[in-house]
Amino acid sequence: MLTAIALAFLIATTVSIVMTPLSIQWAQRWGIIAKPSSRKIHHAPVPSWGGISLVIATLSGTLGSWLFLKTIPDHAFEVLMGLVVIVAVGTIDDRFSLSPKAKLIGQVAAATLPTAFGLRIAFINNPFGEGYIFLSTWQGLLLTIFWIVALINALNLIDGLDGLAAGVSFFASLTLAFLAAGQKLFPIAAAFAAIAGACMGFLPYNFHPARVFMGDTGAMALGYLFATLSIMGAVKSAAALSVFFMTGIVLAYPILDTAFAIVRRWLKGRPIFSADREHLHHRLLDSGFDQRQAVLVLYALTLVFCLLALLLVKGA
Repeated sequence: MLTAIALAFLIATTVSIVMTPLSIQWAQRWGIIAKPSSRKIHHAPVPSWGGISLVIATLSGTLGSWLFLKTIPDHAFEVLMGLVVIVAVGTIDDRFSLSPKAKLIGQVAAATLPTAFGLRIAFINNPFGEGYIFLSTWQGLLLTIFWIVALINALNLIDGLDGLAAGVSFFASLTLAFLAAGQKLFPIAAAFAAIAGACMGFLPYNFHPARVFMGDTGAMALGYLFATLSIMGAVKSAAALSVFFMTGIVLAYPILDTAFAIVRRWLKGRPIFSADREHLHHRLLDSGFDQRQAVLVLYALTLVFCLLALLLVKGA
């Protein structure tokens, strides 16, 4: 089983290393370029469709490991359909800049596809006592859609510095692969390992100074995959439910940063989906850190949350 997880990582890393230069060429050919602006950090145009290499690499590693395991988890096809939608939305946004409302509609559509076919959070831990709280169909549906859309935006909003979203995703997915394997959820562990491998292969091209950005295509796809993989077994499995909660912990930095952004904009009377320069990575830059230093600080913060998740599981 561990061989399949290692295989997923190696395949995804190799495919990502090969595909990322191609994604740069495709972005330049089709005009998917991130241009400098007042709210962006970079000062020169940068190809912004590297996310397609992340998606292809993750799918390659995941499929290769599942074929090795001779197992395809329930709801895998529905999750793939939603992934196609979120990649399409991200690609259109990277090329033509969708409005926040149009982007949100696309995110909800992508989240609704697997949810409508049964990928739902069926129960949660009881915060007031022992056991679980079982959700009705509509409660599970709404919570699942909310969770998927929340993580899509959480990963998307931290994609503001070279290598930040890819590095955070690498550490988080590697931790979740370990935790899922510990719960004997080997197909899910392999998929998380594939995400880690895809990010590993992408980072040499994306770390400062970046030669390519993942764009909304990559950031939203990563958030979607974290969300859906974290609940793929949670419909019937208490073991998978623990992976669901650990996903919230290892991704606490982007989740909290997004939550604070929503509250901050609401208190200031600004549209919730309006862009600003007050995220944690912006504040680090304003405090005197350069891009690399700020990214390394946020890597360290992510590692703290990953370690916390491991300690919580060990102590459970």
